[in-house]
Amino acid sequence: MRIFESEILIRESLIDSFGHVNNAKYLELFEQARWDIIHDRGFSVAEIVKNGLGPVVLEVNLRFTKEVRLREKIKIVSQVEPDENPKKTMVMVQAMKNERGEICCQARFVFGLFDLKARKLVNPTPEWSRAIGLID
Repeated sequence: MRIFESEILIRESLIDSFGHVNNAKYLELFEQARWDIIHDRGFSVAEIVKNGLGPVVLEVNLRFTKEVRLREKIKIVSQVEPDENPKKTMVMVQAMKNERGEICCQARFVFGLFDLKARKLVNPTPEWSRAIGLID
């Protein structure tokens, strides 16, 4: 499975009153990295609207291990792993690393491909499998 890397500069809007990234902002940063992956591989919002199929998060787990502070450059490393129900769901693991390569936060997302009209999960299409790095 393909590994993706995204680099992000931590800006002021992400910081809370403790001087580090607010816990809810981690979800936004991980989401930004996931959108960058699928968009860069041809699965844009325009395609989602056109085809009526898009990603949906079903479960999330975050583990915080180090602070991320203002103006730090981070790297988010993302990869899809097999799931117990591989026909409809997948697991994406993401690690947020600081400039020293230390893991600051680890995330595990269970997700699937959602039919916007039928309002249900569907089997992954070849386009979706390519967008998330299951196939090239």
